[in-house]
Amino acid sequence: MTPSLYNEDLVVRPTMDIEVPLLQTYVDGLDRALGGGIPRGSTVLVAGTPGTMKTSLILWMMHENARLNGVKSLYVSLEQDMDSLKAGAARMGMKNLHESSVYILDMGQLRRGLARSESSKDWFTILYEIIKEAVSASGYGVLALDSLEALYALSEIKTPRREMFHFLSSIKELGLTTFLIAEQPFGSTRLAQWGEDFLADGILNLRQVEVGETDVQLRLRCIKMRWMNHDHNALALNHDGQKFFVTHVISKKK
Repeated sequence: MTPSLYNEDLVVRPTMDIEVPLLQTYVDGLDRALGGGIPRGSTVLVAGTPGTMKTSLILWMMHENARLNGVKSLYVSLEQDMDSLKAGAARMGMKNLHESSVYILDMGQLRRGLARSESSKDWFTILYEIIKEAVSASGYGVLALDSLEALYALSEIKTPRREMFHFLSSIKELGLTTFLIAEQPFGSTRLAQWGEDFLADGILNLRQVEVGETDVQLRLRCIKMRWMNHDHNALALNHDGQKFFVTHVISKKK
């Protein structure tokens, strides 16, 4: 049985006395830690060092929302190809990742076609137009952009924070709940490269922590989530072969 993190009496509530439409994560224990879930229409930065299951976690949220609520999602991958993403998802218990409900857009194919002129293209505009058309045609409610580093590497961006502000504002107008995946360098205290943490409505930070001399624990911390009274403490993120769940942090003396 999956460990239970919270009792019903400890469920935290939104900070304001208003109804906030929420997107469930379907990670056992996490929705309660977030105060109920993620406010729909939010932009959430998911930052972490390599190997912290950022991609798998977001695909899990998309998979479960499609399966249980009929919410359709668009996962835009700027580097990793669709087949490898689906294979990774299958290993994490998502064997039925149907493109009708969770569509993985492999932008690598477009990039290869524009290889000679890639750096001269306005990728913010290209991405926005593709996303806008996809939302209009298929009614997606959730978007993931993987990754910010790949986006910035595509072309020279003179004012990244300003351009990112306008890009995210345009995406928000489409009514999407958006996840921005960012690779955090080992040893760095910065969550993102150009102040995206200030532009985001929410921040989920994942990192691997050495526990004792031999064990490594994957931890998730919600640094901020606007409109929600969320838990600020780090939680241990686990996967039992079938689903994700969070537990209290286990610490050992070295």
